Amino acid sequence: MLELLFQEAGLPAYELPPALAAAYPGGIGFTSPVLYANFVSSLDGVVDIQGTEHVGRILSGGVPADKFTMGLLRACADAVLVGAGTLRASPDSRWRPSSAYPSMGQDFSLLRQRLGRAETPQLVLVTASGKVPLDHPGLSDGGLLVTTEAGMANLRSPVPAGIEVLALGESGVDWSALVQVLQDRGHKVVLSEAGPSVMGQLLRDNLVDELFLTVSPVVAGGGEGAGRPGFAAGVRLLPESFRKGELMSVHRSGSHLLLRYSLGTEKR
Repeated sequence: MLELLFQEAGLPAYELPPALAAAYPGGIGFTSPVLYANFVSSLDGVVDIQGTEHVGRILSGGVPADKFTMGLLRACADAVLVGAGTLRASPDSRWRPSSAYPSMGQDFSLLRQRLGRAETPQLVLVTASGKVPLDHPGLSDGGLLVTTEAGMANLRSPVPAGIEVLALGESGVDWSALVQVLQDRGHKVVLSEAGPSVMGQLLRDNLVDELFLTVSPVVAGGGEGAGRPGFAAGVRLLPESFRKGELMSVHRSGSHLLLRYSLGTEKR
């Protein structure tokens, strides 16, 4: 399914079940604590088409390699972080490993058992406004809903069973506090599947350790002015704040490239 083109030497590696090891050559693993993000991008850098559902499927073309990698990244995680925009744009989604790639659901479960993870990663939904569809099927597994003091007033009642509500910040989410809360609760390996606005804020606060980026051969057109942002939306980094990715691995599936970067702060 995937061809390994490059991998940095000495990367951490989990003991993968045979089927996962065969499907993802070179292996995968993380040194915790870690927060890693996953995006699919068009060839011209677009990761979102605002007002459109299931944008990732559109941009990736639904190729098995991207869906499998999404499932594998979820299978490695203690928790999956999503924003309100991602929740609304994915009305029938559940953030389980098997939901991304059902045919390897048992292998994902076996990996989680080997890692000592819970049966499914905890969903962490972040909404500054508190205005989210609480009847979303993805919330039926329970999880943590993080909002603000202002957002608490907008939450509809009752909150679904199994959903814990936590306010972090007055009108804006305190992202550093959120990451610390997750680590304190034992969620040392966190996957962000949130959209570009959340990613921008996480990058601004220097909280993203790694990025998995599937570059699709499709061309989206439009650019950021048309509501089609790149993955770091809503924040200004250069020239004041310099973020540079260091390439860790490259996988290929047909004309799709699946890239893994470590991210850091660096002076120019």
